[in-house]
Amino acid sequence: MGKQGELSRLPLEYWLRVLGDFLTGFGRSMLIPFMLIYLKEQGGFPTWVATVLAAVPQFFQLFSTSWGGVLADFYGRKPVMLLAMLGSGLVLILMASANYVVVYAGYVVFLIVSNFYRPAAFAMVTDVVAVELQRDAFAILRTVANLGFVLGPLVGSLVFFTHRSLAVGGTALAYVLAAFTVFFMRETAVPSRGDHQVRPGSPKASLFSRLQNPFQSYYLLRRDVLLRWAVITGVFFLMVQLQMFTSLTVVVNDAFRDNGRTLSYLLMINTAGVVIGQYFITSMTRKLSFYFLMGLAILVGVLGWGMLLLPLGPVRYYLLLALATVAEMLMAAGYTPYIAALAREGEVAQYMSFTQTSNIMGQMIGPTFGAVGYDLAGQTGFVAVIWVLLALTFASLQNLRRQARHISAFPTSGKQ
Repeated sequence: MGKQGELSRLPLEYWLRVLGDFLTGFGRSMLIPFMLIYLKEQGGFPTWVATVLAAVPQFFQLFSTSWGGVLADFYGRKPVMLLAMLGSGLVLILMASANYVVVYAGYVVFLIVSNFYRPAAFAMVTDVVAVELQRDAFAILRTVANLGFVLGPLVGSLVFFTHRSLAVGGTALAYVLAAFTVFFMRETAVPSRGDHQVRPGSPKASLFSRLQNPFQSYYLLRRDVLLRWAVITGVFFLMVQLQMFTSLTVVVNDAFRDNGRTLSYLLMINTAGVVIGQYFITSMTRKLSFYFLMGLAILVGVLGWGMLLLPLGPVRYYLLLALATVAEMLMAAGYTPYIAALAREGEVAQYMSFTQTSNIMGQMIGPTFGAVGYDLAGQTGFVAVIWVLLALTFASLQNLRRQARHISAFPTSGKQ
């Protein structure tokens, strides 16, 4: 049976997850890309202060990511996913307020609560999809989710700055509908209460004791050297890529001053490119290693962000987004399957939580560096920071490859 025939036989839980990711992608992209502009202009802050404010919830998401992975392994995928979706929808109601402080507080809580979803959701895919099909399954998932991201920024640019309550309400509705898709799923994993690990999740432990050490998943970083360096590589690269949805939004808004309209077009190019190309690139690169894909992504990223330095007028922004989109797809084709391949039985959700940890760390740290470079030296300073981060990505990737070769030669030096 060909790949298409095998994918068509994926279970209902996978396709419900695909629908849910489309809804949450649409909802989040109506809101998130414009929040940094809101924090800067409504608060009257310089760009770097606004990025620090936007980074605060990213720190707390490290807790919710760890909790999400641990709880999904102990209690199962479905209850964690359902809690995250319904909780996010309720919190978003707060953001309809006209008060700056209340909007910001709601934004922080929304990002924390919604982040419980992804480790459980990624682990659910690994539960129901055969290993040989996981790269294709994740590519389809990302492609459909980005269909939502294509529509979200366009709708958001039309209503966020004039009728913010509509944008917030639309996001809340999307999350509630996504919760309904989770409701119809069956549980895909047997909760691992009482596994061999000695930790707060033992059978006799209370819920409080299970949560009192929010970073208990991070013992995996000490144990697994490949996971550690894969996460470091992912963080550096995502520090660059996530500039598209943070600091770059301010750069573009300052350049065009059109109430986010050009920004929405640029984000549509990014997400439309992923929709069109992600599955194609994944299929074409199925036999290529993660190391090769990441190296190519770094090279394309250097060329893409360098477009800002060329005297090409508005065209340079579109070229930047086009090349950055290719870099993003190359990274996505290899990164999640690589992390999944490292996981032991009973720890899948905790390993998968590190894909989101990389995202959070990249968004927490990277935009602040980019904003400082932009405030100090304009777009030249901004690009200089990007190139330094890409150089660090390449250095950490090379170290990851050396560690992998060492472990292959001496298997006992790997996971302890």
